[in-house]
Amino acid sequence: MELSFSKQAKLETLDNFKYPKTECCKQNFLKGYFYDVKFENFTDVAVQPDIIKSTKITKKLLADLGIDSYVVTKEKNENKQIATIYITEEESVEKLQKMQRARIQCDKCAKAFFVGAFIKNGTISDPAKEYQLEFVLSDEDKAAKLLATFYRNGFIFKISQRRKSYVVYTRNSETIEDFLATIGAQSTCLEIMSNKVVKDIRNRVNRIRNCETANIAKAAKASNEHIEAIETLMANGKYEFLSDDLKNIAELKMENPELSLSELAALCDPPLTKSSLNRRLKKICDLAKSEETNEQ
Repeated sequence: MELSFSKQAKLETLDNFKYPKTECCKQNFLKGYFYDVKFENFTDVAVQPDIIKSTKITKKLLADLGIDSYVVTKEKNENKQIATIYITEEESVEKLQKMQRARIQCDKCAKAFFVGAFIKNGTISDPAKEYQLEFVLSDEDKAAKLLATFYRNGFIFKISQRRKSYVVYTRNSETIEDFLATIGAQSTCLEIMSNKVVKDIRNRVNRIRNCETANIAKAAKASNEHIEAIETLMANGKYEFLSDDLKNIAELKMENPELSLSELAALCDPPLTKSSLNRRLKKICDLAKSEETNEQ
């Protein structure tokens, strides 16, 4: 089964994440991973991540900090398994709750926190469709604190409510790229950059094509107006009263209706500039319109 873009990003992040050696970084990873857990009366904690692989490192980190846990894996269907991390002992739940107050103490703590939070609560959209990185939380206060943590680390996010959840999100592609680079998802970051380049080139090509199409349509309309004006003057016998230079222009236009103004100007003897030719054709059109007005 093909993985979503979001899961691919999480797997890359997890693969590139170096196991923390300091207690502060371990605490911050777990703080991010269990960030959305609600601790009520020290009841059992059960967390079900969408990346099963993350349970291995999480269980090991919990053990390092004296928190007992166990993982139960089940077959959801033929193509999918689900895993749940359980923490049931009251003392372990208390330790995990205290860990939510862990502070960033070294330059690697923030990365550890963001990795844990992204793997468990983050979602990133496929850049081929849209740019969005979001963290969905059930607690408004925690969402506000996460927003502030992002801000302190140079990431500008926003917050909104979605039904009973609170979403901390950004649609800024550069912010998403910076965040992915920070947590170690470099390939995912490069894929978004590459996608942006492709989109930009495609948009430029479309703008050029649309502009060329509009110019062609405009030129064709003008050409038809010129020919109709000449035919009008011929039909009412006024063509013979045109000056020689206007007659020459009219004859060239009738003989070469498909040529652009620049190409037609080059055929004149002597050659004219595009603006000079355009003025003479406009004069022919004005004469034809005046004749039509007089007839009415």
